[in-house]
Amino acid sequence: MISIQNVKKKYSNGGKSFYALDGVSLEIAEGEFIAITGKSGSGKSTLLNMIGTLDRVSAGSVFVDGNNISKFSGKRIAEYRNKTVGFVFQSFYLEPSYTVYDNVELPLLLAGKTGKRNRAAIENALREVGLLGKIKEKARNLSGGEQQRVAIARAIVNDPAYVLADEPCGNLDTANSENIMRILDSLHRAGKTIIMVTHDPEDALKAERIVTMSDGKIVGDVKNVRENATA
Repeated sequence: MISIQNVKKKYSNGGKSFYALDGVSLEIAEGEFIAITGKSGSGKSTLLNMIGTLDRVSAGSVFVDGNNISKFSGKRIAEYRNKTVGFVFQSFYLEPSYTVYDNVELPLLLAGKTGKRNRAAIENALREVGLLGKIKEKARNLSGGEQQRVAIARAIVNDPAYVLADEPCGNLDTANSENIMRILDSLHRAGKTIIMVTHDPEDALKAERIVTMSDGKIVGDVKNVRENATA
């Protein structure tokens, strides 16, 4: 369960200040697949960064499973990011000279895990995204769609409860985008909470809830999106 309570994020630039988030409150239930949409600069990625502790709130609180993560620092932040959330970004952030195996293993090594259990977890994650056959391939030799699938495998290898995806299809063509959305849907059906930022209305409709942002505020919140689309 994620509870975002009156969160504000203030930035200053050239003596001027503005709020990227201006009093945002939102509840996300365990197991939801939620799309956060809005124009560029609406605050959607900033909100995702607050949930992922990639940025800090200026005011308000973010609770995840009863813990006020906006108060976390140092080791607690690192543990939270490594064990509780998996990140998928528009840019894949793979090490190009590493193999697929080595890229997916990185979160496990950061968690202090080694040995045969790592291989089993890596193989399971790659099987989930349909890339077990590429396990020994260098990341630089993969297509964009394959690299994003490796990034998803890396995000889920530690079995996080929450997957945070920031424009996961932003650099992909239509066919690869559809593949990534199928994988995210599969993860959701397996029990993961998926929180996806997207500007693509078609991708948003594949979630079960759409939250729309504008000027740092939530201006729309539509649930049961799939049911409404087929009604």
